[in-house]
Amino acid sequence: MTVPGQPSSGEAKRGRRTRTTESAIAAGMAAGDDEAVMRAVAQSEIVVPQTPEGAPEQQGEIEKGTILLPVIEQDGTSYVPVFTSERTMNETAPDIEDAVTVEAADLAANWPTGELWLAVNPGTDEAVTLPPEAVRSLPTYTEDPVE
Repeated sequence: MTVPGQPSSGEAKRGRRTRTTESAIAAGMAAGDDEAVMRAVAQSEIVVPQTPEGAPEQQGEIEKGTILLPVIEQDGTSYVPVFTSERTMNETAPDIEDAVTVEAADLAANWPTGELWLAVNPGTDEAVTLPPEAVRSLPTYTEDPVE
């Protein structure tokens, strides 16, 4: 049953997961614990902005289920901006009209070759940038640590 004005159980779970992810990233950053930050990002769902019809040069070539990686450049480095929640994306980049949610580790497992960095929550206090080799290593952080 959904109560009007109240989040559904799925939305509530995503909200708790988002707060946990953002808190874990912030705590890892405050402690200087890169592994904790990597684990928090790897185990999260991320929101990837999409252009409604794709880049003009890609129209007609896009297969169903394909995620277009938006690329921004800053100081000669190319980044793919992603967010840990739609709320964070909307607060930081209100112009974005469409996005897809994916597991960060799944995106990382299919990360393109080259020098494409990942920008997690750009424009926020919890912003994290990961170089390509760190992005590609994210799936290893989803495994339980060996004790």
